[in-house]
Amino acid sequence: MMKIAMIPLMVLGVAGAGLAAYTSGEQPIAPAVQERQAAQEGADAEMLYGLVKQARADLREMRLAAGLGARTAAPQEGQPAIREGGEGAGEHGGREGRGEGRGGHGGGEEGSAYMPKMTKQDERFANGARLVLQFNPRTQVFAGSVTNTTSRTLSQVRVEVHLDNGTELGPTKRIDIAPGRTAPVELGAFGHEFNAWISHPEAGVEAGHSAGGEEGGEGAGEHGGREGRGEGRSEHGGGGDARPPGAAYRPVFNQLQILRGEMRAFEADLKARAR
Repeated sequence: MMKIAMIPLMVLGVAGAGLAAYTSGEQPIAPAVQERQAAQEGADAEMLYGLVKQARADLREMRLAAGLGARTAAPQEGQPAIREGGEGAGEHGGREGRGEGRGGHGGGEEGSAYMPKMTKQDERFANGARLVLQFNPRTQVFAGSVTNTTSRTLSQVRVEVHLDNGTELGPTKRIDIAPGRTAPVELGAFGHEFNAWISHPEAGVEAGHSAGGEEGGEGAGEHGGREGRGEGRSEHGGGGDARPPGAAYRPVFNQLQILRGEMRAFEADLKARAR
């Protein structure tokens, strides 16, 4: 029980460390200092990411020790997978033909249909990534995989989920995926109320994005005017927790959200067994 009690404290400590790291730097600083700070933030974020992953591994061990499965129940059966079929500009209602040069997402998600909450996504994108994703209500996590269907390595692949309440989840940590290989995808939605969602994989460095982070400035640049569509800066309205403004910490924050959902599921399973 002591180990269980320590996990929430660890989560708070990790979150606090991240907040302290990315809330500084409001004043203009020299480019050389910016580079050093970016490198330090990247190293700090990598360390925090590893700590949260270890906390998740500890939680799986506790589930086993408690006589529960290492993993919580799989997602409920939802609506059929959507948007399977041929590639090209017409495959996703113009999504792939939108042109990535407008700042990463170029407003493309806004023109594409959001999926009902429990719909399973199984979609091949024009960049050659096949994304399979479904929401697990027990852990409040979008879980699935991304596969490289091309004959070349897809570099710096990451996945985001956009909820219909204006919240963006992720992105996942950037990884390189070799031809034919598949990587797991998890995006935490803990505490967010939503009815529909949409997701996409990105690869490489796109306009409005830097190699060291997801964007060179959130807002109008990254999403091609998303922030001007009526939500203003309440991008995360209705969800409670906002992503860190520092791009390096967003994969860490995603892992924290996943851990929170897994902890809640563990608590529910223990209570259910005690009845």
